[in-house]
Amino acid sequence: MILYFAGNVGGFRHKESAMVSADAYNNLITFHDVKQNGLKMELYFAGAEAFKSVLEEMNTTKELFSYYHIPKSRAKDLFDRPRKIFLDSGGFSAFTQGANIDIDEYCDFIIKYKKQITHYAQLDVIGDEAGTERNQKYMESRGLNPLPVFHFKGDYKRLERLSQEYDYICLGGLVPLAKNKPVLMAHLDKCFSIIKNNCKVHGFGMTGMDILKRYPWYSVDSTSWIEASRRATYYEFRNGEMKMFSTSDKKKANYKSIGFSGKKKGLWRLRLIHSIKEWLKLEKYVTDLWLKKGIKY
Repeated sequence: MILYFAGNVGGFRHKESAMVSADAYNNLITFHDVKQNGLKMELYFAGAEAFKSVLEEMNTTKELFSYYHIPKSRAKDLFDRPRKIFLDSGGFSAFTQGANIDIDEYCDFIIKYKKQITHYAQLDVIGDEAGTERNQKYMESRGLNPLPVFHFKGDYKRLERLSQEYDYICLGGLVPLAKNKPVLMAHLDKCFSIIKNNCKVHGFGMTGMDILKRYPWYSVDSTSWIEASRRATYYEFRNGEMKMFSTSDKKKANYKSIGFSGKKKGLWRLRLIHSIKEWLKLEKYVTDLWLKKGIKY
């Protein structure tokens, strides 16, 4: 499973849904594409376009970039270091800001940096499944092989077809469901019961531990790791759960929170470096968890 960071769905616990039978659930963890020795669940750090120097210092090997947010004049510099790169169109961000992404310019960008980009998602159209499908076919007509995206509230018959026609697909439109976990899980139960062992699955924004433990994602992403620089917080991965701590809460002060707090220049960077280390612990934990269930990445 490949984990790309793009928006945490939290750690809310939810009872097993009746939508997935025992047999169907067993099928969720048997897809042939990920049964490969020597590999592991891969964690891609999203928002990489804004933190090049820190990620470079940590020598991260997997990063996710948003085409919509990448300063095009800096693309060559951002992609110069060898590692796995996942390119998302940024269609959702553009939609929320009332902007449009030119599909030909997106295709041209992918073609220009095709040697550096490991995976790239199609340009999806939020709220328009037919438009999303047209974009997929158009990008393919230009000689590209984008990962198709299936959105929440999409036609499950389309998902079934995608899982049979492609070996790697994406599930999107999920982050807004972070605060409605029953709906999110009912949807994902349905998705994985349809996909079964047909293909690999990437989940945009799916890094909540309950989600990672319940479904055998091949890859996911989130920008949650960046919160350590945005706020006076830091992460700790403990006992199978990712915890976020405040450095400004004096009642819960400890040697780490004290070390990460204050007005000393560069503390945001120290918190960010620590955050990266903790998310990599999560990567190993989830890999080991699914290995015990029979999945060898």
